[in-house]
Amino acid sequence: MFRWDLSKFNYPDPHQTAGVRIRFASEGEIGAAAEVWYEGLREEEDSPWENYLKKWTPSSAARWFLDSEKRLGAKMLLAEREEKIVGINGIISERNSGKGRFFTGIVVSPNCRRQGIGSLLLHRTLLDLKKGGLRSAEVETIQGIPAAKYLYSKYGGESIQVPA
Repeated sequence: MFRWDLSKFNYPDPHQTAGVRIRFASEGEIGAAAEVWYEGLREEEDSPWENYLKKWTPSSAARWFLDSEKRLGAKMLLAEREEKIVGINGIISERNSGKGRFFTGIVVSPNCRRQGIGSLLLHRTLLDLKKGGLRSAEVETIQGIPAAKYLYSKYGGESIQVPA
């Protein structure tokens, strides 16, 4: 797990990646976002999500995303290039606890990785949560994946070991 203290979040905007726009998804885009999520996890180096993905399809992920939106007020942040979704982060703002949770984690399409898209999504997520008055943000993840190794700590994420 990674946790951010949003009171300490004061990082400059990352360099804008050419042609990439960060925005929230409409309900009609959730299916495409789910496909990016599924493909991104499936194509992660060394296949750490292989067993997890046996329980999912892109359409079951889309139902999960929509259900999270309806029940929990979740929002899906998108990275879009040339009108195509190339990255996502599902966000739940828990006002009572003061926490923002990334329920999908930052996921970028395999052919768009290492271009700053994950940094744009992470920065915008943390900035929006801070502006929304939340005190912290969290994401559960697998140790050793690229986001855990390179991205989350880049903007002050503190790695916290959670018992399995």
